[in-house]
Amino acid sequence: MSVGHKFIKGVAWMAAGGWTEQAINFAVFVTMAKLLGPELYGLLSMAAVFIVLAEALVRESVSEYLIAHEDPSDEDYNATFWLTAGLGLVLALVLWAAAWPIAAVYGHEIVAGLIRGLSVTVLLIAFTAVPVAILRREFNFRVLSLRAIAGVVVGGAVGIGMALTGWGVWSFVGQWIAMISTNVVMAWTAVEWRPGLATTRGHFRRAGGFGAQVLGLRMAELAVVQMPTVLIGATLGPLATGLYSVSWRLIETLTFLISTPLRMVSQPAFAAVRREGGRAGDLLLDIARLTGVVAFPFFIGLAVVAEPVLRLFFGEEWLGAAPVLSVMAFLGVYFSIAMVQQSFCLAAGKAGEITLLTWANVALGAALMLFAARWGLVAITAAFVAAHYLLWVFRYRLVARIGEMPALPLVTCNVMPALATAAMAGAVIVAHRLLAGGPLILDVALSILTGIVVFALITLVFMRDRLALFLAYARPQAGEASA
Repeated sequence: MSVGHKFIKGVAWMAAGGWTEQAINFAVFVTMAKLLGPELYGLLSMAAVFIVLAEALVRESVSEYLIAHEDPSDEDYNATFWLTAGLGLVLALVLWAAAWPIAAVYGHEIVAGLIRGLSVTVLLIAFTAVPVAILRREFNFRVLSLRAIAGVVVGGAVGIGMALTGWGVWSFVGQWIAMISTNVVMAWTAVEWRPGLATTRGHFRRAGGFGAQVLGLRMAELAVVQMPTVLIGATLGPLATGLYSVSWRLIETLTFLISTPLRMVSQPAFAAVRREGGRAGDLLLDIARLTGVVAFPFFIGLAVVAEPVLRLFFGEEWLGAAPVLSVMAFLGVYFSIAMVQQSFCLAAGKAGEITLLTWANVALGAALMLFAARWGLVAITAAFVAAHYLLWVFRYRLVARIGEMPALPLVTCNVMPALATAAMAGAVIVAHRLLAGGPLILDVALSILTGIVVFALITLVFMRDRLALFLAYARPQAGEASA
């Protein structure tokens, strides 16, 4: 099977699994948010900042070496496994030791218990990072999709059950551990490889060298994403943290639906194309052209209907998150495009430069958010989003240089989707105003339908080339030709 065909199948499986997973996850999230309220969710968010950081550092760091490697041996797999396991153990111990000082900063003792309870997930993910990398390298995204769905089903059942029986904020902990445990079991049963002790210092050195660069990148990514939560939690308290966290959770979920299938599949596809002597930059440009058509209307549409959507799904007590969600929607557009660009750099083995750019984003974001903090929650969110866009030009220049291609096409391919989205947003605003005062569910449904119809019509008239590209990738023979 060609790389093109594998890419198409992988994206299809990841998209189908991702949408199913997130639909279940969203239903669980809404149910638990209504049962437990914004303040308890804010307490969880204070602890989750550090858990998510540690999990990300072991989930996709050292194991990325196996995807970029041309032909990894058993020694490479073993070295990667033990390095990741050691990293997971260290991070879990650090979380356990730091739990009380973190809780003291927040002024809520229960945060320490939440951090210690959730730290076990870091070890669980560390022990399963290599099996997941094997599945990605082999384009076995069917198993990864089914694994994710099973995790949210089991975790959701445990979390809701605990919430209904009075466990309070600990319901979130039970949900999280049950979900990760299910993922671990399914990953290990899907691969034949098992860890051994046969490896050498050279293998440790090579895997560790590449992993250290990616680890720096993951640390920068998590620092960027979690900085607002830490700052808001320390300055504005649990309620503001809960409002921000719900907005971020929605954006993260929608970004997952759009960019994760492309990001997860494109990285091994880019690496495979390079191993076969092809031009990975051509695949990058095609993905960028398709991503813009989906990301722009998806997120800008959400920005327009943020208030009625929050009222419908979460209730009046969550309306304070509406302006935050509208601003943060622009971050969804950024992540949908930029994460594929990052996968392109990692597949080329160029983790160092993208890591430096991401740390620059951390520094700029911190400065802008501290400056904006005096004006409140929405201002902090706007500063956070602005930092990403200000440094985006440097990311474009980097991927263009690595792909040996001009940067301009990567930028201009998004002009038409942006213009079409602006027209769509205007139509949605008009529809929403005409429907004001009617049933809320009708308002939301017809506003969204208006946006879909308007954007679809503009696409049919002005962006037929994108439709042709999509159809070409949807046919196996086209995928083989592109590879």
